[in-house]
Amino acid sequence: TEVHRILKRISGIEIPFKERRDKCNQLGIKMAEKIALEAEGLEESERFSFLVNWAIASNHLDFRTVGTGYGFQMAEIIKEFRACVSEGLKIDQRDEIFRIAKSSSKILYIHDNVGEIAFDKLLIKELRRYGASVISALRGGPITSDATMEDGEEVGLQKAASEIILAGPDTLGISLNEMSDQLKREFQTTDLVIAKGQANYYALTEYRSKVPGKIACLFRTKCEIVSNDLGETGKINVATLL
Repeated sequence: TEVHRILKRISGIEIPFKERRDKCNQLGIKMAEKIALEAEGLEESERFSFLVNWAIASNHLDFRTVGTGYGFQMAEIIKEFRACVSEGLKIDQRDEIFRIAKSSSKILYIHDNVGEIAFDKLLIKELRRYGASVISALRGGPITSDATMEDGEEVGLQKAASEIILAGPDTLGISLNEMSDQLKREFQTTDLVIAKGQANYYALTEYRSKVPGKIACLFRTKCEIVSNDLGETGKINVATLL
């Protein structure tokens, strides 16, 4: 986190990679529209699992990967995502997460990347159908591909979530030392936390004892260390409860 802050200060660039960030959001919106149509007509629990699968696949929409691996061509990205969905989940607690979500009054949703948040929006809409209040938490400033309050507005999260709050400043994942007071309060009153991405998984494993509610982490692993921690190898799709 501090390295990125130093680079921003030295370069004088307020929003690094802005063009790429905007491109990811635009692609995310277009792709999510297609997936929303595919979700129509599915039975409730099946629709939940389907949208969780795509929320996890979209965790791959990190321009650090997209920009070098397969460019910004939507057809190629959709192909990559479908391959990711077809892999299935190596760690799969979707049924239990669904049960908890159905009985929750308040859900705190902690976002990860730009573009990906368009798929999060689909899952949030589904969670709202169960009667829960869903609070979206976004970064206050840009760092790599992490989504900010402005990115949330761009993809229309304000039309899906009950409320959007500031998670904290420009940190990689939720910072235990720099999280906002509002996020601290939400942690204490929410029934279920849904956290996206590997960095948030890291942070919440350390913060688990301070959160009275349930915590679900949805992500695709980026390194062997985390996969090994989960008893697996290679890059895997994960829906796990802490």
